[in-house]
Amino acid sequence: MSTLLDQELATYQAQKDDLLGKARGKFVLIKNNQIIGIFDTKNDAIRQGYERFGNVPFLVKEILEFEIPLNFTSNLIKA
Repeated sequence: MSTLLDQELATYQAQKDDLLGKARGKFVLIKNNQIIGIFDTKNDAIRQGYERFGNVPFLVKEILEFEIPLNFTSNLIKA
């Protein structure tokens, strides 16, 4: 099953080593298979994404060597 941002995530993975070398800890904006830019803050990257593309899917990702998985639970879910 394909997810909405498969192409963008694949582009990030393909460019990850280069991105780590020049922009570790910053945020990358990716649309389709193109790196649009690198930004100091997540908000700057998101703002640029909306200005350039509008309200459509695009990827903003922090450039990190190791990613820490996040788990969310809800007390509202009844087993």
